[in-house]
Amino acid sequence: MRKYRLTKHFYLALMILLAAAAMVAAPGGAQDVQAAQGKLYLVGLGVGDLDNMTIRAHRVLTQADIIFGMKHDFKQYAELFKGKELHEAGHLLFMEKSLQKRGRDKMPPKRMPPDKHQAMQEETRRIIREAVAAGKTVAVVSGGDPMLYGPHTGYLQEFADLKPEVVPGLSCFNAANAALQRGPNKGFVSHSVILTAAMTTSKGYKGKDTLAKLGETQSTMVFFTMRMNLPEVVAQLKESYPGDTPIAIVSYAGYQDREKVLVASLDTILEKTKGEKLPFEHLIYVGDFLK
Repeated sequence: MRKYRLTKHFYLALMILLAAAAMVAAPGGAQDVQAAQGKLYLVGLGVGDLDNMTIRAHRVLTQADIIFGMKHDFKQYAELFKGKELHEAGHLLFMEKSLQKRGRDKMPPKRMPPDKHQAMQEETRRIIREAVAAGKTVAVVSGGDPMLYGPHTGYLQEFADLKPEVVPGLSCFNAANAALQRGPNKGFVSHSVILTAAMTTSKGYKGKDTLAKLGETQSTMVFFTMRMNLPEVVAQLKESYPGDTPIAIVSYAGYQDREKVLVASLDTILEKTKGEKLPFEHLIYVGDFLK
């Protein structure tokens, strides 16, 4: 009886192996289908100097056939992208539904005209779907960490059926921590760190995350400064933090030759920055970890 069972199991296993081998070897079989299926990536380029790109990101981009990105990406990474098919990724493409869910009926300013935006989306859909179906690798590139205030996350929802993969990148937050040489979670009053864009200083914003509310625990706050009103932010912070609480502005984090750190207090920061136009590439830290 034991011998019969072994023989039967062996026979079944052999039949399965033979069937699988025939399927792979046959024209149009599983192997051909798999080979024809390409891949879509959302790749974080890192921030600052080129050597802040991860090895994984570099490998994916080296293998990519088609790159979607911004014009400044094509210029900065011209050598890496040489010989590849390049397309503009647009700003906040495929993100209308996501923005509406968050209570924002209109797209942010500086967006292209609606008809051009729609045409760009349709053309992008066509290029990506045809490329992946043809077995090509497509990479949508984004500076820093693509999932942290990244403008291209809409691609993940639009092409979810293609099972896109996200390659993380070094964020300006990580680079600024290195520039400060301080751990933002090493505060005295609180060990927590809050990342925010200070949206409550924008007109019409209806969120509950006011700076006064966020500041009740006097946790470290790190501000991504898109369209941020510094005097208004300082005024709101002083409702919760003592005036001598340290504040740091890190400009050009990740650029070894341009990086700059300015440390002051909530009482003195506006005087220290008076008349100075801060660059787009800057982060602001507030918290007693800077003491």
